[in-house]
Amino acid sequence: MSTARLSLAALLGVCACASAATTGPVESGPTEVVSRPAATPNVLRGERLLVEGRVDEARRIFEQAIADDPDDARAWLDLGLAHEAREDMESARAAYRRATEIDPRFAEAFNNLGVLLREAGQLADATGALERAVALDPDLSAARFNLGLAYEDRGKLDDAEREYLAAIRQLPRDPVPKINLAMMYLSMGRTRDAAAQLRGARPLVRDDVLLSIAVGEGLRRAEAPREAIDVLQSALDRSGDRPPTELLAELALAHYAAGDFSSAEQTMRRAVLQDELDPALQYAYGSILVKLGQVGRAKVHLKRALKLDPDGPYADRARGRLEALK
Repeated sequence: MSTARLSLAALLGVCACASAATTGPVESGPTEVVSRPAATPNVLRGERLLVEGRVDEARRIFEQAIADDPDDARAWLDLGLAHEAREDMESARAAYRRATEIDPRFAEAFNNLGVLLREAGQLADATGALERAVALDPDLSAARFNLGLAYEDRGKLDDAEREYLAAIRQLPRDPVPKINLAMMYLSMGRTRDAAAQLRGARPLVRDDVLLSIAVGEGLRRAEAPREAIDVLQSALDRSGDRPPTELLAELALAHYAAGDFSSAEQTMRRAVLQDELDPALQYAYGSILVKLGQVGRAKVHLKRALKLDPDGPYADRARGRLEALK
């Protein structure tokens, strides 16, 4: 799932006043006073422009604010957001880092820096920045979630679980931390725990098709295919005439896992017709046809998967199935 940055909309609420706030107890280290820098009138104007999507105008205002006061940590944070909007991640990292150097108690800047360091593969540095953000502000849910992602990337699964659970407590109506934790549980073989998190996420995904796909996939992998079918079929009913191919494919796999091979074939055929050049779909469809005893048709699609990507992740599987069908 995606990482969580401090967005401009959140920033306008979090940093609207200059007074500092004291955090609750910190799990590792003494309690500190987290900084919430105020914005000058010009910086506020730039933030409004950034929210409106007028990125270049906003960036120029932030740069002017920094020229006027090089130690304006909030202007540096906003400049980082503007660079991100322009997909200039190197400049964004530099801006966030400068904000943390100016104000070592600016939790939001450490969070945003940690996100970009993680995305750049600098996991140790990312973890350090995110740990600092959480130590400063344990209630900063974005930082807890991002720290969980960083710990998971590093294989520190107990620590990741702790941070995901903290984010879930802080964001009970957000399905994303629940889904991420569930997927980690699945990788650990904890299918019951995964299913519990996914059942909690299920009523929260609403009309979000991508999140519905994630919940459906998780429930299928957690050995609850009938529940997966309900989630995915509901998403399909809301998707119009051309639903996402990924949704069709996942629904077909859920039908297959539930033993309804006829529905699996019909749904996967529809997915293949939408994207005939996807070797994974061709392989999956061929495998379903094998289960139905339609060997001739199965061979066609397995050969198609092999031809589309002879060195890809499904090539050896396709070769194996074709060999078994001789």
